[in-house]
Amino acid sequence: MQQQQQAGEKEREDLFIYNYVSEKQVGRNKIFLQHNLITLLEQGEKVVHYANNATIIKDTQFALLSAGNCLMTEKLPVDNHYRSTMLFFDNTALTKFFVKYAAIIDKLASTADKYEKPFLVFGKDAFVRNYIASLQFIHPQTSFSDKRVELKFEELMLYLVEKYPGEMRSFQARTRKEYSDLEVRKAVEQNITSNLTLEELAFLCSTSVSTFKRRFLKLYNVPPRQYFLMRKMEIATSLLLQNENPSEVFYKVGFENHSSFSQSFKQVYGVSPKQYQQQKLS
Repeated sequence: MQQQQQAGEKEREDLFIYNYVSEKQVGRNKIFLQHNLITLLEQGEKVVHYANNATIIKDTQFALLSAGNCLMTEKLPVDNHYRSTMLFFDNTALTKFFVKYAAIIDKLASTADKYEKPFLVFGKDAFVRNYIASLQFIHPQTSFSDKRVELKFEELMLYLVEKYPGEMRSFQARTRKEYSDLEVRKAVEQNITSNLTLEELAFLCSTSVSTFKRRFLKLYNVPPRQYFLMRKMEIATSLLLQNENPSEVFYKVGFENHSSFSQSFKQVYGVSPKQYQQQKLS
């Protein structure tokens, strides 16, 4: 497991831009986002896991990510670099924007989405592509750079609020809360087949592994490993009874290979997945 990383090194700034380029494929990494983030992906693909939500961001898209714990994977395009322009902003900058433009925003006929997701993903259009290009002309060493970054942040936020008012109000309304038992349950159930480690799940729920295990046992009355195995087997049997090929079922229920899936299945049911399917469907 790679070490936890902090995205956004300038802790005292509420708003700043960072241009990120990488030549290496980055596997699933634990990230603590100290700031909210607008990630303007230019080349490559990013996979993001929060406790009970996950998304894939392609280079035809851009995304707003909430501050907090998440898992990230960066995938390089063929024969090219991973490239992204990232605009970091904290809740103070977000509140300041909504207060400054309240008179305009309040006139929009929209309410916040019912479900407050930790991220928003949008497709790029001509405005966004030109916006990304314009960011390259902001030089951090000039005395005007901070003010220009603030104006560019407001420019993009005004565009988003006008085009996606419901989603943006939902993002504004979302605040970081201590994970309740219900939220731990949601994190577990959303990741039954995600193949996340116990350490990664605990990280997403902002708690230690020992605390997560203790709360898990209280909620489910069985250890995590036992519960995840049984739930995966339940899903596997359902797929097999729908006549799905056993060689394709294993990855759908979060196993890395067919051999380990067959071994676990046989330990639970006493027969191989193929034998189980033949017996039940004959």
